[in-house]
Amino acid sequence: MKPYTQEVQATALPIPSTLDDIIFENRNKAYGAYELRTHYTTNINRALLIGIGFFGLMLLTNFLFARQKENSERIVSVDLTAQKIPDEPLPELEKPKEVEPPKPIEQVKTVAFLIPEVVEETDKEVAPPSPDEMENSIISDKTQDGIETDEIAATPPTEVKSVEKTIVELPEEDNTTFITVEVQPSFMGGNSEMYKFLGKNLKYPSAAQRANIQGKVFLSFIVEKDGSITDIETMKGIGFGCDEEAMRVVKLMPKWIAGKQNGRNVRVKFTIPVFFRLDD
Repeated sequence: MKPYTQEVQATALPIPSTLDDIIFENRNKAYGAYELRTHYTTNINRALLIGIGFFGLMLLTNFLFARQKENSERIVSVDLTAQKIPDEPLPELEKPKEVEPPKPIEQVKTVAFLIPEVVEETDKEVAPPSPDEMENSIISDKTQDGIETDEIAATPPTEVKSVEKTIVELPEEDNTTFITVEVQPSFMGGNSEMYKFLGKNLKYPSAAQRANIQGKVFLSFIVEKDGSITDIETMKGIGFGCDEEAMRVVKLMPKWIAGKQNGRNVRVKFTIPVFFRLDD
């Protein structure tokens, strides 16, 4: 009787080729540690090359800066050789013009003519010169001979020049309309009297009463230089006949006190509100 034997088929397993394969055998190789270990040599070589290149660039930069500084500090020598300047003839100086000596002042004939003074007694009386002696002579405090002249003692002309008439044109009247002036126009008696005048003459339109309309009507007008009211306009109205009634009453106003600018009356644009209110 033969013994029982079981045949087992042998299977060849792959033998790990590197230490990393042995360590990470039957493990998750997608994990980061395996990737780092397999590419470790490549990363080290790449980092080494980058470091060498960066170090070499720094050396090259320092060398270029040192070379540039050396070139900028280089002393430039200039050969200064004295040269003889050729002798040039000096320009001839112009001779100064001879100044003519001043002519001697000719003595002009003068006649003594003293202001008469009142004295108590005098030993010597001096008579005033005659017209013949004063002719062609200069009045002075003493009498002396000299050249007779008619320029200094010339008689004034008898003809009188006509005076030219100058026509002064008056400035045209200024009709500028001002909005703000130094002295504003005002109603006679002030604003209280103005509103009394409006309340006394204002009539409430029947259409506004039926529609229960209340409010303010703003009117603008120009206070002329004489205080009269012109150019009345409605700036903001409420309708129903109130605007027309407000304009009618403003036209009835007496003359205002005109506004002033630089001390003179001027035209001023003025705005007032006219109230329409129903009694409860």
